[in-house]
Amino acid sequence: MDFTFILLCITGLGFFVFIGLALTPSSETSSISQRLEGLKASQQQRGPTSLRDQDEMSKSVFTRVVLPMLDRLSKFFSGLTPVTALNRAKLDIMRAGMQGKVTPLQIASLSYIMMVMVPIMSLSFSGIPTELVSKPTFILALGAMLGYRLPFGYVQGKAKTRQHEIRKALPFTLDLISISVEAGMALDGAMAIVQEKSRGPMADELGLTLREIRLGKGRNDALTDMADRVGLEELKSFITAVTYISKLGGSLVDVIRIQAQAMRIKRRQRAEEKAMKTPVKIMIPLVLFIFPSMFIVILGPAGITMIEQMTQVPGH
Repeated sequence: MDFTFILLCITGLGFFVFIGLALTPSSETSSISQRLEGLKASQQQRGPTSLRDQDEMSKSVFTRVVLPMLDRLSKFFSGLTPVTALNRAKLDIMRAGMQGKVTPLQIASLSYIMMVMVPIMSLSFSGIPTELVSKPTFILALGAMLGYRLPFGYVQGKAKTRQHEIRKALPFTLDLISISVEAGMALDGAMAIVQEKSRGPMADELGLTLREIRLGKGRNDALTDMADRVGLEELKSFITAVTYISKLGGSLVDVIRIQAQAMRIKRRQRAEEKAMKTPVKIMIPLVLFIFPSMFIVILGPAGITMIEQMTQVPGH
């Protein structure tokens, strides 16, 4: 049997044994688990599962299985992760709209697991490194770095996608708020109308802000928290203008209309900027792929004919 395959099996088995030991419950947890199992057995004898059990089973496997495992493993990895990385992950989770679903420690624990699993999976085609500086060593190091960055990169990607969707929805949202305020509604009522009539991340943020206001938080504070959660300069400028106009007095409708127009101008400027960058970006595939193919098709026959004439023996 191949020695690489044997080492791969032993390494994977050792890693999963470590996870199993980390997930082994203590004696107190075992007693609680036994009591819960007894309650579950008695409930099964009485009748069908409860609504709480049905709601729990409706969740994804990642939520029901992976996240509890990461909670148990987070105590082993909490001291290894820098505070700056945890703060950055917390900010990305907040901007991705994943508050209450995952925690920074869970993301960090998953990154350490992936940092081990990706090099293990790459052993099958990279081979066992025999020297410190070699191709297998480079592949394993690259796999470790990639595995560590995968969970953080996934959250950052979701945060950027959500910010892009909110940026696109902002002018339309401000138009609806402006129309509602012109009709005589308060800003809170206008936000509620927009939240009911629209879908997407912007509507979710408005709904969360309205819930905070209903729970007793000041409107300006709730709006400022929404701007901090989203992290868009356009939204921050709008909320700053609304906060100042509510403190100093003035026409809220004019402020909202001006902000919506400014956001449209910025969106058009961003589109024009991307259009101006397109010729520069398209040069890379042109030079690397299209131009060589054109040269081969156009100059290939002439080059073959020239080579044949140059290699032809005189007199024949």
